[in-house]
Amino acid sequence: MNIWLFDLDGVLVHPGGYREALRRTVAHFSRRAGYPDSPLAESVIEAFEAHGITCEWDIAGICLMAEVLDAWRADPSLRLPADLDGCLQAIRESGVPRRQPDFARWARLAGAMGGETPSESSVRLFAQEAGHTDAETARLDEFRAVLKAVLGHPREFARSPVMRFFQQYTLGSRAYAEHYRTEPAIDTPSLLAERDRPGLSEGPRDRILQSVREGDIRAAVITARPCRPQSAADDLTDYPPEAEIALEVAGVKALPLAGAGHMQWLARRHGQAVDGYLKPSPVHSLAAIAFALGSGEVDALEAARSFVEEGQLLPALADLKTEPSTVTVFEDSPTGVIGTQSAVDLLRRARIDIRLRIFGVASGEEKRAALESLGAGVFATTDEALEAAWKED
Repeated sequence: MNIWLFDLDGVLVHPGGYREALRRTVAHFSRRAGYPDSPLAESVIEAFEAHGITCEWDIAGICLMAEVLDAWRADPSLRLPADLDGCLQAIRESGVPRRQPDFARWARLAGAMGGETPSESSVRLFAQEAGHTDAETARLDEFRAVLKAVLGHPREFARSPVMRFFQQYTLGSRAYAEHYRTEPAIDTPSLLAERDRPGLSEGPRDRILQSVREGDIRAAVITARPCRPQSAADDLTDYPPEAEIALEVAGVKALPLAGAGHMQWLARRHGQAVDGYLKPSPVHSLAAIAFALGSGEVDALEAARSFVEEGQLLPALADLKTEPSTVTVFEDSPTGVIGTQSAVDLLRRARIDIRLRIFGVASGEEKRAALESLGAGVFATTDEALEAAWKED
């Protein structure tokens, strides 16, 4: 049985929308601090992704706090209000010159810590760096308050100023107002719809879809993009359909999707933190495998959770015991590879005959090195990775 798992951003789509939204969000907050535009370099974004930091809400918040920390250290008289708007206004009024932060350094530091979310790691890192200064206690407390406001709850719309601004660019002003029931601060089209492009050519795409229809492969898409679970009965504002936009851009709406919204729904159902289920958690990869095998949404999600947390192989994954299987994963960053490796390792321990093939898609040196270190064969394009996979079959 051949199971193919496709990452979305960087594999099935070129995420021009997310990247442009990230650049504009970082530039917006930089301007609010009184600094001129300094576009976020592609190499910086790739550095974050190479170190497993793939969520733009994390990346934008980390970049923002790097700016704040530099200004705070440069001017010992600078006092920071706890709210972000007040903080940026204080920096602007101080006239402290901008130093170009080493964003890639922060990516490496936060990515190296492991065991927690990138924002959680960064909160500790920024607090440590601030604590190494000779700042008085009151100034340290002010800095930590801003730090908590920016990175304390990066995935909660009501509590994250970075997420609220970023989402206007991804959805577009009109959809943002409809989805979140709040007035946008800017007038913008959806950058996802405007800037995302297919990551594979029509020929390979059609071959994948035909192989799925004929039963030669079982396939699913796995992504950390938000999505809208069919089973979600709670507030749908927490489930913006961003992954669905990308599936349409890529022309693969027929493939089942295991997105961040599914992991969020599952986490809430069991009173857990969503980051415990998102890739690199094996729960996310096992859910994608169950979707590929044809299971329904709730059955697939519960089977993934149950197998990881309780060791039970529920019917949604039981077909894996009927014949030898190969999981082929196409990823552009380490997180999905690690999650699928963990999932396959757990299945093997349960005496399931399964092997793993890893095809990386990356052009930047840092991402290539990170993928190669995990045993991936790395290709410059998705078309090339697919061709290599078909040659092996």
